[in-house]
Amino acid sequence: MKRILASVLVCLAANIAQVDAKDRLEGFVLRGDHSGTVGERNHFDNPNGSTWASHVDGIVVQAEWAHLQPNKDGGIRANNVIDQAISAVTTWNNANPSNKLAIKLRVFAGIYSPGWVGDETGEFFAQYKNGKEGYMPFFWKAKKFRPLWSNFQTKLATKYDSHPLLREVAVSGCMTHNAETMWRNPRDNSRDDGRKNIDIMRENGLTLLKDEKCLKWQIRVAASKWPKTHIGMAYNMWQDYENGNAKKPEFVNTLMDYCIERAPGRCILGNNSLGVSDIGDENKTTDVTYYLRQKGNAGNLIYVQTETVATDIHLAIDHGADRLHAAMAELPKLKALNKVSATYLQSDNMQDARLNLKTNN
Repeated sequence: MKRILASVLVCLAANIAQVDAKDRLEGFVLRGDHSGTVGERNHFDNPNGSTWASHVDGIVVQAEWAHLQPNKDGGIRANNVIDQAISAVTTWNNANPSNKLAIKLRVFAGIYSPGWVGDETGEFFAQYKNGKEGYMPFFWKAKKFRPLWSNFQTKLATKYDSHPLLREVAVSGCMTHNAETMWRNPRDNSRDDGRKNIDIMRENGLTLLKDEKCLKWQIRVAASKWPKTHIGMAYNMWQDYENGNAKKPEFVNTLMDYCIERAPGRCILGNNSLGVSDIGDENKTTDVTYYLRQKGNAGNLIYVQTETVATDIHLAIDHGADRLHAAMAELPKLKALNKVSATYLQSDNMQDARLNLKTNN
């Protein structure tokens, strides 16, 4: 019996052993936001013919699950938005060998899931702010949802895990309307009927415990399916929506450690709303930046995504590099950057912040 147990432990350790992965994507990355409308969130910023590509290090490819796998148990759609982005970046890199770009992939589940997923799991019509609305499958129903997402990730990783341009994949299996999978929007009152999405989710079987198990499970899936690619997860302060939305910082810390444990050397911890007006408080244990700084100080990998307003955003990026040890920043939309100035991205302030990310960690 002892020999059997020892063998099992050895196998488990082998499954989470650190493996050689592609180089991490560092510096400036354009997030590729285009539209939050269901059916329209498949986009990337094309570097070719642009004035910005020589001032950044990569792009984010945004892709809906429904776009990538439209048919039940089917293969990955040919010539999808990922393929198009790879082609575009390859063209740019061939023409600009001294300023090559790489890719981060963010796949949207939640309301961006294929209709056949909701048919399997059950679903409801969710409505969030900024017009983000659509049918959301019951992702907390583990026996029905998990095989579907896991199978999809297997097929996606089989096609792209070995591709040298794809350096990072977002952890997003248990999301609602954005890839901040820990954000349940308990105070979002955007529904036409005046109800809250979280209440409808709970009426259909969601519990805090099931939710927390799902958040861990999605990390396991990403870590196991993408062994050659870094995985990035956005962390928010977890709230106990069963008990007055009380903050649960201990779970945030546990979930960060879980990602580091499951994907050693490949897990990138982050936050998707760092800004001048929302800089965080690393001295406050109920602030997610407290834990990001702790993990960054310990040598773990950190990224930041800025808020959407771009005014003086270089100050927030420098803060992320200096205080959190972030090595990559997802920038505001090009439209927001150009609203500050047509030359803001290539300005000394921004390019110094870019260098800070790549050297100050």
